[in-house]
Amino acid sequence: MNFSFPRYLIFSLIIVASFSCKKKPPAAKSDEGVIEYRIEYLNDKVGNFSTGVLPQTMVVKFKKNKVKNSIEGAMGFFSLINIANLSEMTNATYLKFVDKKYAYEGQKNEEPCCIKQFEGMKVTLTDETKEIIGFIGKRANISFPDTNQDSFSVYYTTEIKLKNPNIMNPYKEIPGVLLEFRTNLGHTNMLMIAEKYYPENLPDKEFHLPRNYRKVTKNEMEKILNALLE
Repeated sequence: MNFSFPRYLIFSLIIVASFSCKKKPPAAKSDEGVIEYRIEYLNDKVGNFSTGVLPQTMVVKFKKNKVKNSIEGAMGFFSLINIANLSEMTNATYLKFVDKKYAYEGQKNEEPCCIKQFEGMKVTLTDETKEIIGFIGKRANISFPDTNQDSFSVYYTTEIKLKNPNIMNPYKEIPGVLLEFRTNLGHTNMLMIAEKYYPENLPDKEFHLPRNYRKVTKNEMEKILNALLE
């Protein structure tokens, strides 16, 4: 009995198989690139604002030992940028609203401005995983044993080669780049979910500290941001 197939059928099967196989993004082991996160607000309103008019995306750019987080909205009238140097343990925060520009450049080992720390947080790493933007997302459970605060889970990956990527944020104990996590910006509770990853060669100037911002204290910066969100 002849089991030969027409060439066009074999070719078609190869094409289907190649598209059905999931592949990691190019240069998945890189220490340089861009991740876009969708922002979900955990409150129906933030101050007097509906969450629908607030920024919907956070962009994180990283290169070796430097990380830049950017949140922009209101058609470019609002932006909040944090630039961290993981090797030097420093970070700086820049806030723009319409034509007002404010900067706070933190001291070495200082926690980032405007990000609320999770008091009494316990991190439990697990073996559970799921695929997120082509990476293996590892699950960590976050609990607060001494408070009545609700527990939640975060996901991170060790496939992006940043050393101590969370050393300047509340998730210091998590050994990888965060892909899904919660954060508190001022009085605003948010869930960040990674949706896109771009391996990209970034110029050094991307991580230079912006000019023409008025320097303020950490307390002043937090008051300004909270006032904008009331």
